[in-house]
Amino acid sequence: MLLNIFRKVTALPIWTHSACAAGTIIMFQWIKGKLDASYAASQHPVDYFTGQTTFNADTIKSYYAEMQAIGTLDIYWTTQVIDFGFLLSMACIGLFVYTLIARLSRCERFGRRVGLIAGLSITLGALCDAIENSWSFIMLANPTGFADWLALPYSGFASVKFALITLGMGLVLISILCSIIGRIAKRPSIG
Repeated sequence: MLLNIFRKVTALPIWTHSACAAGTIIMFQWIKGKLDASYAASQHPVDYFTGQTTFNADTIKSYYAEMQAIGTLDIYWTTQVIDFGFLLSMACIGLFVYTLIARLSRCERFGRRVGLIAGLSITLGALCDAIENSWSFIMLANPTGFADWLALPYSGFASVKFALITLGMGLVLISILCSIIGRIAKRPSIG
């Protein structure tokens, strides 16, 4: 079902599709700047990846306690809200930018299918980010006393998010290569 939505986007007029992709890139860069600035201002003790994939409640509680002690936990809370804008823009990257890249390959060819799956992977990564973010608000309601088991789904969704985003980035590169190889080698079945 979701893949059909991505196929429909590739049927948009090329100028409309390109404009949506360009707008998405601008939105992504703008919100990423806001997110990075807010994360830095929160003085979270470690980077995003390390902080989200610990699977250890005591470690997460220590991060929250450190930000509480320096008075920046409320900025971190705001960062989590900003992250919803980031994950929306990431889903749009999958929906508009990756599908535009998929269009470099011919219809119903391997390169296009890989590009569409890449977009779907990025979008599913954004969905996992939304779940992980929502979970963090449960933990932030009691930052140093939340139930330890809450760290497991939090880090689990974060790990799946990072895996899906990495997969999507790899697949879009394969899609581009298929398009190039298919056209240079005159192998339409590839791209």
